[in-house]
Amino acid sequence: MRFLALLSLVAVAAAHVEHLEPRSQPGAAKPTPVDLRPLVWGDLNVISTTDTHGWLSGHVKEGSYSADFGDFSSFLSHMREQAVHRRKDLLVVDSGDLHDGNGLSDATPLDGEVSNPIFQKINYDALAIGNHELYLNEIAEDTYKNFAPKWGKRYLTSNVFIKDGHSNKAVPIGKLYNKFRMKFGTRVMSYGFLYNFVGAANNTIIEPSNVTVTLPWFQKTLKEDVDVYLIVGHTPIRWAESVAVIKAIRAVHPSKPILLFGGHLHVRDFTAYDGRAYGLSAGRFMETLGWMSVSGIHDRACRIEANCVGKNLTVSRRYLDTNVHTYKTHSLAHPRQKFDTWRGRKISKEITHHRQSLNLSNAFGCAPQDYYLSRYPYTDSRSLLDLVTKEILPFSVIDKTRPNPAFVLINSGCQRFDVTKGPFTYDDTFIVSPFHDDFAYASVPFKAAKNILSALNKAPFQKRAEPNFQLSAENATLTPGYVTKDDYGLGGDDWPHSPIPYVPAPNYVSSPLPTGLGDADLVDVVWLSFFTNLMIPILKQLDPANTYEALPYRVGVDTNTMWPTYVKAKWNNTTC
Repeated sequence: MRFLALLSLVAVAAAHVEHLEPRSQPGAAKPTPVDLRPLVWGDLNVISTTDTHGWLSGHVKEGSYSADFGDFSSFLSHMREQAVHRRKDLLVVDSGDLHDGNGLSDATPLDGEVSNPIFQKINYDALAIGNHELYLNEIAEDTYKNFAPKWGKRYLTSNVFIKDGHSNKAVPIGKLYNKFRMKFGTRVMSYGFLYNFVGAANNTIIEPSNVTVTLPWFQKTLKEDVDVYLIVGHTPIRWAESVAVIKAIRAVHPSKPILLFGGHLHVRDFTAYDGRAYGLSAGRFMETLGWMSVSGIHDRACRIEANCVGKNLTVSRRYLDTNVHTYKTHSLAHPRQKFDTWRGRKISKEITHHRQSLNLSNAFGCAPQDYYLSRYPYTDSRSLLDLVTKEILPFSVIDKTRPNPAFVLINSGCQRFDVTKGPFTYDDTFIVSPFHDDFAYASVPFKAAKNILSALNKAPFQKRAEPNFQLSAENATLTPGYVTKDDYGLGGDDWPHSPIPYVPAPNYVSSPLPTGLGDADLVDVVWLSFFTNLMIPILKQLDPANTYEALPYRVGVDTNTMWPTYVKAKWNNTTC
């Protein structure tokens, strides 16, 4: 009662200044508020993030996801107060992939140079490494030396190792596991797993999870007396790698609660492995906070595990849109309580400072319309891939000084987000096309060249992540957004939306094939060098009489720089 009385006093004091509170980033869009259902609290509650990819500024152009990391910090502060008041345990976890997707993380000489210190201001209880922390030797080394040590035992890399430069031995980048007790007594054994990622830097090693769970150190942890097993991992919750860890624990503990928080596929998802083991994935790009609450963990009858086989836990899940209205609705004990905390405001100001110093709001031109990555067929004029293949690749990539005509092949996954009508900024170059993938080429007879795209789309897909998807019936009265169907049906989305259409694109797309050529005429076939291992065998198959090698094509031009080159030339005179 005293706690609520104090909050009432604070609320009265704050009522006169509530409308003046600074929050989010300057100019950020705001959603139209709607009524939201209260969250269900259990004995153990978990807030999860994954695949943030540098979006600590929030989505400045999208009101539904406009909260920044300062707002997130304030939200967590109030949620932890609620947890103490309710005498419930609350965990905050992250499942990896911290950069490649936003200027705040990618516009510095080393990815994460300013975004990682901001990320570290959130008091996470458990974190896992993502594949984007492992593509480059220098990023992996920085994660090992500078990021992981900041978290102590909480940064978990149960199956991810790095070759230590001093000892020349493979050592875990973080910790293999962590056992800890929470404020209200819940004893947790935590691990962090990465999916069987192929393509990591050569100074790293990813051990298959089905091997890791057989090792003595892992089996020894299963002998510890704990209340719940917590798995945070950059692993899709339905993939075999996740299931292998669940099965390994179940082989020893037939009814011990298991909670798994995954990522990588950029989707909202929830699954029940059995009545006492659950997995949740919290989307992408700081659009979503995952919420899971669990009751029944402290059932005394379950100290003899055989007694609780088949006795289901009570579980609730929710996917929260990341805006201040969502945060205030769920975290404040009183509607007029002040939301912004001193720490949250400080983080927001720091983000604003870095965005300004990196010139992220500097506009290169004005997009004449919206271009969508996956709402329309990739050949539709409203499709981002249609713009890229028909306009940007021919203008920004093809070298018109060469004697041979050219066509360019890219994987559709190298483009990551929509373009919004209006100013196209330096930040947008990283949001839309974050990867610095360079180009290679070979001069090939037209007879073979014209069949390469078809052959490439039949080859294994060298993907970075799966596309996002939503499911549901249409509702034109709602704001377009996430409508998620998972193992518990359609009730998981906190904020009601009409679904955004999803139209899949081919794995690989290309600029227009040159016309008016004979079969023997040479064509410069240009592709992203990271899938050269697929291209060379295809060229050999289509043209066995010749031997091909990948040569550099237009050094300094890549999938990130091709956008400002085009925008400055083609959209410079458009009125925003």
